[in-house]
Amino acid sequence: MTIAQATGVTFTYRGADHPSINDANLTISPGTVTLLCGASGSGKTTALRLFNGLIPHFHDGDLTGTVTVDGIDVARVDLSELAQHCSTVFQNPRTQFYTTHVRQELAFGPENLGRDPQEICARIDEVAAELGIADLLESRVTQLSGGQMQRVACAVAMCNNTSLIVFDEPTANLSADVIDQLATLIARLKADGHTIIIAEHRLSFLSGIADRVYCFDKGNIALTATGEEFYATSDEERKQLGLRSLVTVPMPQLPQPAGEGLTIDNLTFAYQHGNTVLNIDHALFPAGKITALLGPCGSGKSTLARIICGLEKAKHTSITLNGQKFASRDAYLVMQDPTRQLFSDTVIDEVTLGTTKAEKQHIDAHAILEELDLAEHESDHPQALSGGQRQRLVIATALAANKNVYIFDEPTSGVGYKHLVAISQVMRKLADTGAVVIVITHDAELVTEAADHAIHLDQINTCSDMCLQE
Repeated sequence: MTIAQATGVTFTYRGADHPSINDANLTISPGTVTLLCGASGSGKTTALRLFNGLIPHFHDGDLTGTVTVDGIDVARVDLSELAQHCSTVFQNPRTQFYTTHVRQELAFGPENLGRDPQEICARIDEVAAELGIADLLESRVTQLSGGQMQRVACAVAMCNNTSLIVFDEPTANLSADVIDQLATLIARLKADGHTIIIAEHRLSFLSGIADRVYCFDKGNIALTATGEEFYATSDEERKQLGLRSLVTVPMPQLPQPAGEGLTIDNLTFAYQHGNTVLNIDHALFPAGKITALLGPCGSGKSTLARIICGLEKAKHTSITLNGQKFASRDAYLVMQDPTRQLFSDTVIDEVTLGTTKAEKQHIDAHAILEELDLAEHESDHPQALSGGQRQRLVIATALAANKNVYIFDEPTSGVGYKHLVAISQVMRKLADTGAVVIVITHDAELVTEAADHAIHLDQINTCSDMCLQE
């Protein structure tokens, strides 16, 4: 018996030169957890879109083969009907919110499905308690951190109470403790009879939970295995497949920063009409080193980055670089959501968009794209790339920017092992020029691979209020 199935499916996005998924056959049994893994751009998200109906109802292209959910031919029904059978948590949760407040957002789907109001209210309270977001129910969606948005998006899918739930990289911006909570939640959903399909780069949290695994490589299914078989894969095989660690990697203990660099003293920050959320007496990010900025979701990491870059203004603060007054124009920020800083019509043009005509003459944009495994996409539109590819493109623009301070906000949220290593090498290359490199992350694999020092923001921020707007 199957709840969802793809048979002989090939799909090529409109304008693309080659299929994103090629002759794929996937069988999803009811009450199971199916993991889709592989490098960024390998076809995982495309496979998810087959089941939630975004292909072919939203994304144009050439589709062959058949896809069914609950016995319904996905290509032959409206999305409104399919929404009663399948819910989705997207890679970028900002793209799926429709209301202004969290409670309204959780009610939006069930209301549109015509559910009973009392049933909706009870379900919201139940899900909020399970996910630990009860204290966020009255918050504005725009004031949530990236990790909090991810949890709310998961809650939205649960409130719809469909038989099939698909997750597109739900751990992308989550800390280790919240990932553990998500694993517990997925196990509970499975026990309650829900069917789950998850596309992920972080794999260890699904050990013992995933029943079946499909590993994608350049649009093809390179490996099909049971969960038990997959998690017994050797490290050598895993790396050949371009996959992240299959076991939990602990956050390494790194020394405190020392020496000269970017120094912050007496920083105080509050959002308009809000409480003070950052109060930092002193922080140092050394030049020529990579410093990991750590802390729980909502602790103010991204807010601090925005202050350094001049996107927010703090009160009574002194910021210096190597003993000299610091100008925010000397900093470059790679945002958590890469779609917000891509503006050109082609990938190759995006790399040098922020540079002067004179600077462009000294930049080998093609070589930069080669370094980040994007050269074959140089003529593509940036928004046509996968989430991980867009992330790497923004990093490519950072490499061309020639700044003194670089801040990477969750740079590995959509990438596999191979590209994690490539991003680490780019950050090291920038640090070797004498630049200050700050990486905001929950990713222990990245910290282990790249960081020289670590600052735990929750330990130096003396403000008791947590910052919501990250």
